Amino acid sequence: MSTNQGTGNENIAVLIISCDKYCDLWKPFFTLFFRYWTDCPFQLYLVTNHLCYNDRRVTCITVGDDHDWSSSLRKALKIIPSRFLIILLEDYLLNAAVDTHRILEYVKYMGSKHATCLQLFRFSPIIGPVRPSDDHPDIGYLDRGTPYRVSLQAAIWDKQDIDRLLQDGESAWQFEMEGTVRSALLDTPFLSLISWKKCPIPYFTTAVIGGKWQREAVKFCKRENVTVDLSVRGQRTLLESMYTRILIRSLISYRWTVHRVAFLKRWIYRI
Repeated sequence: MSTNQGTGNENIAVLIISCDKYCDLWKPFFTLFFRYWTDCPFQLYLVTNHLCYNDRRVTCITVGDDHDWSSSLRKALKIIPSRFLIILLEDYLLNAAVDTHRILEYVKYMGSKHATCLQLFRFSPIIGPVRPSDDHPDIGYLDRGTPYRVSLQAAIWDKQDIDRLLQDGESAWQFEMEGTVRSALLDTPFLSLISWKKCPIPYFTTAVIGGKWQREAVKFCKRENVTVDLSVRGQRTLLESMYTRILIRSLISYRWTVHRVAFLKRWIYRI
């Protein structure tokens, strides 16, 4: 991890990871982003394949054909000079004012601990237990073996450390699972906010599932007077939404088990 850079605004950037097949989400995302983060002082990057979003406030990083999620992200990381990255996905729709002051405070704390990441959105059914720190009421530690120690919910990352965790050929979901196992090999701490209520970037998480808009996300956008193009991708039916909830609960239970088994195998093998 880099140690010769400070935590000034020039060393912090916001990175939205996307691809061209989700370009219809860019306008809703950025409409809400600029509505609710009016004082964003950081350089803003969008990862795409070939297309660009036409807004002077957004720097597009075109990585070429979409071979796999991890290698595309690795290409983007090489272009960004900032040490710390606030990483979001294109279907994380901001729904309340962002607290820039607390973000700066958290980045400073993260830098003082030489941490790999600081998870900002604690989705408690998925993320494992957080061990409270003794010097910050909002922040705790994700110990080795904690499920979803690597998560793609909103987080602040040290650029060099996330690059070390990436493995070419992996999807975003594989990165979360296998990256969590690989994270045990790093000596740097992994941090998380103790409560999702403390998240300085409030957002509607995962507006699109299985290539379709969640019904709640469409309703939210309508309330916000944000246009959603349902001709590009439809919304999930009520039956699909009920099935998805059941599937997600089962998937959470399965992934918890997979994380635990993979972690134990790694450490048994090392012994």
